[in-house]
Amino acid sequence: MSCPITATKFIGTVSLGLLTGVSYSTAVITIPTLRALPTASHAARALKEAKRRSRKHAFRLSNLTSTCLFFAWFVASKRKKHPYLIWVSLTSAISSFGIDFWFNRQLGLGGWLRSVVEDIDFPSLIVKKTSSGTTSPSTKQEEDLVVVEAGFNGETVERDMAREQSHQFVRSLLSGAALSMAIVGLWGDGA
Repeated sequence: MSCPITATKFIGTVSLGLLTGVSYSTAVITIPTLRALPTASHAARALKEAKRRSRKHAFRLSNLTSTCLFFAWFVASKRKKHPYLIWVSLTSAISSFGIDFWFNRQLGLGGWLRSVVEDIDFPSLIVKKTSSGTTSPSTKQEEDLVVVEAGFNGETVERDMAREQSHQFVRSLLSGAALSMAIVGLWGDGA
């Protein structure tokens, strides 16, 4: 039977590898494919959905990585408390939350937090104003009932795609660096 500390290190490292893969594949495969869509409105809708899904998965994988590696560091004996566990956890969190905030800093902290809550599917935390002035929780289904086709500027959509692609590249580079640290640290633990 494996040690719980070793298992949490392994789970954290695998989650970090998945985070790196999600970011890299979004930057290299998904976004260039969206450029081939025939209209700007289709591309804008597809980009919005790709951004939402990649953000949701990146945050979940980063949380899993950080939780597992912080737990492994916390419960380890004094001799086994390697600093790489802290560094990998912090780098993982920065690669998801920090980079996401940096690329969305024009929203401000409050706007960024609202967009994160909306994108990670927490409908109970989303508050919507009703016509009577009271607030009620909003659901994604209510918002999907009304679809308004707005005019999309192709150049704006192209600029958003380039921005999201660079966002995903930076995230994949930073999480890849954390993955390298984690693999070297695991190898050093086993030696």
